[in-house]
Amino acid sequence: MTIYSHRTYLQKQRFAPRQILAPPNPDLRLVVVIPSHVEPDLCQPLRALEACHLPKGAVEVIVVVNASRSADAATHQKNKESLEAVNRWLREAPRHHKYFVLDFPDLPPKHAGVGLARKVGMDEAVDRLEQVDAADGVIICLDADSSVAPNYLTEIEALFQHQPRLEACSIHFEHPLSGDAFPPEVYTGIIHYELFLRYYIQALRFAGYPYAYHTIGSSMAVRSSAYQAQGGMNRRKAGEDFYFLHKFIPHGGFAELGSTTVYPSPRASEKVPFGTGRAISAWLKRGDGKLPAYALQSFEELKAWHQQIPDLYEQPLKPLPPAISAFLEAEGVEAAIVDTRFHVRSHKGFIKRMYQWWHPLRVLKYVHYAREHFYPDSEVTAVAAQLFKREKGENIPKARDLLLQYRIWQR
Repeated sequence: MTIYSHRTYLQKQRFAPRQILAPPNPDLRLVVVIPSHVEPDLCQPLRALEACHLPKGAVEVIVVVNASRSADAATHQKNKESLEAVNRWLREAPRHHKYFVLDFPDLPPKHAGVGLARKVGMDEAVDRLEQVDAADGVIICLDADSSVAPNYLTEIEALFQHQPRLEACSIHFEHPLSGDAFPPEVYTGIIHYELFLRYYIQALRFAGYPYAYHTIGSSMAVRSSAYQAQGGMNRRKAGEDFYFLHKFIPHGGFAELGSTTVYPSPRASEKVPFGTGRAISAWLKRGDGKLPAYALQSFEELKAWHQQIPDLYEQPLKPLPPAISAFLEAEGVEAAIVDTRFHVRSHKGFIKRMYQWWHPLRVLKYVHYAREHFYPDSEVTAVAAQLFKREKGENIPKARDLLLQYRIWQR
């Protein structure tokens, strides 16, 4: 992995100049970055971080309150209230960690969004860590509507210390499934939506896909040196987490951290075109108590394709089931195989390069193709139960019980 210097990365890639002038603690090793846009309780994640067990190294928290310069007056007023609330909270008592609140009220409309907000904060984190020669320090992404378990900071610190070659990780997450903060139908919706997320990853693993990991923006962390080497965070307005983490996953320096937990909000929202908030909004609008999910047959066919990939270094492609066969033909698989063979010198290199072609976005494109042309969606509880019974031998018909088992399965 190429290691970029602090000067090289920040001079070429940084969106904004240095924002925090106070010198960092020489022991700084963890920086938590929280983007905030029209948040009703920005202090929630700060309180959760303050309640965490203290790690060995120092911790800083960078909050990026942000809006587009074209945003309406109500948006700017909400952000102003968030800033005031955090500043009041910071004045109340001494804190274990250092907190910095950055205000970016006039981001360019073309790029304003969660990706750019994360980038602003994460680039600032690079700067803070480089000032104390801690390129191996860790930048943690959290969301302004999330909470964390008490061992959140200590477990992240331990993971990266014990695995010096680790570049990035995803952190176990669990949405709240009950309570009085939201109407009952929201909790019912999040049970089904989280089950959908876990079913998709588990179905990919069933199919033998090597890069099947959750990519949730509120529950991920990256080493500063690796962040710089991969060009930092993108500026996507949605899906920034998916594209960001898949820069690291194929390299092998990626892990799942299951010994702690992030608790994202189940709230409905339409701030971004897809994701949890949008899914819950759609759930509430439909009102039919059902959530569609990809048919298991799509993944069964995918498994047949994955089983062939290692043999393609020396053997021709054999006939495949109809959906995956039609999709691969349309994507030009034969040319991709020939090109891959030409550019590698070993069987191991062939497999690695072939999966670079068969990347996660193309896999998702196939699943959508199979849904549209071969296998219509099924209700998520039914297909998740079908997969669980096939893999674990147990029939669990209720969505909530099934989700709890999937959490254990994936943890």
